[in-house]
Amino acid sequence: MFNIKELRKKRGITQKQLANKLGIERSRVSQWEIGYCSPKASDLPKIAKALNCRINDFFKNKC
Repeated sequence: MFNIKELRKKRGITQKQLANKLGIERSRVSQWEIGYCSPKASDLPKIAKALNCRINDFFKNKC
């Protein structure tokens, strides 16, 4: 469902750089990307800002 890894890579940002921008551990970003857990809804605006994208961009369209 979440497309964070793809968006992050397109922008040339490492997991560590994204984690630093968000003030979290790199392992949390890794967990999101492998699907172990999902970011909290309240964190989505911060992640979108860090990746310079819209929240809608996180979700793959499967229709």
